[in-house]
Amino acid sequence: MSAQNQELRFTTRGRQAMRLLRTMVCAFVIVGGAFFVATQSFSAAAGAEAEDIGIDAEAVVVGEGESLWAVAVDLGLDRDTRDVVSDIADINHLSSPVVHPGQTLDVPQR
Repeated sequence: MSAQNQELRFTTRGRQAMRLLRTMVCAFVIVGGAFFVATQSFSAAAGAEAEDIGIDAEAVVVGEGESLWAVAVDLGLDRDTRDVVSDIADINHLSSPVVHPGQTLDVPQR
């Protein structure tokens, strides 16, 4: 038999493994696509909300060890820090004051 005429044959276990691999790839694509769509929708909604509440905003990245309060203070706005924290939470749809290093926040412009 020549090499061109040989077929690849799987055992029952091999066929099950291929089905599992195919299912996992499909699930990964579906979950990844849903995550992408969700993050894009959320980003667009956050940008639209900043315009809706009448605050000009700019983006800042939260540094290591920074809190929402520290971000508000670093802006150096001539306003009560509590109001600035509230504005940041409103603009970014934050349900709690917890922020994480590397997180990008829209903040009132200086």
